[in-house]
Amino acid sequence: AIHNNHIEEKYSEKYIRILKDSYLTMDAAQNILVIKTVAGMAMAAAAAIDALGIPGCVGSIAGDDTIMVAVKSTDEAHKAMQIIKEMIFN
Repeated sequence: AIHNNHIEEKYSEKYIRILKDSYLTMDAAQNILVIKTVAGMAMAAAAAIDALGIPGCVGSIAGDDTIMVAVKSTDEAHKAMQIIKEMIFN
């Protein structure tokens, strides 16, 4: 039998790989994260961020190379930035 955890882990690895491959910069404007990506990759990276269920993140909007992630509070935005950076740089 295939364990659900294994499937989730496999998807998480793929989502993290998308973030690593597309990420350029990230900044916070109050409770909004603005993430710059390689051209054409913002939608995939935004879908990855949404799927990873980062605490405090309520949703994202993506253009071609920019993502805006709405976070519940300024404090949670800074925590979310740390989580995303750990995923990308580890």
